[in-house]
Amino acid sequence: MVEPMTREEAERMLREAVARARRNPPRLENVAPPINVADLRRFCTGPIYEGFEEDIKRMRRGLEPLGPRE
Repeated sequence: MVEPMTREEAERMLREAVARARRNPPRLENVAPPINVADLRRFCTGPIYEGFEEDIKRMRRGLEPLGPRE
């Protein structure tokens, strides 16, 4: 069970998280460019299955693709 926190504790936690994020911003090489679906469709050699775009987004987050939806 999660312990309840006071408003002051929540604000302090938020301030610390923001300060940490400002000290360590994401590096440019760690940020993926936006997905251009038109290019994906143009360069794709086979059919793009339903859910393909969601699988690309999942893989960019380091998750396994779900594959074609039935």
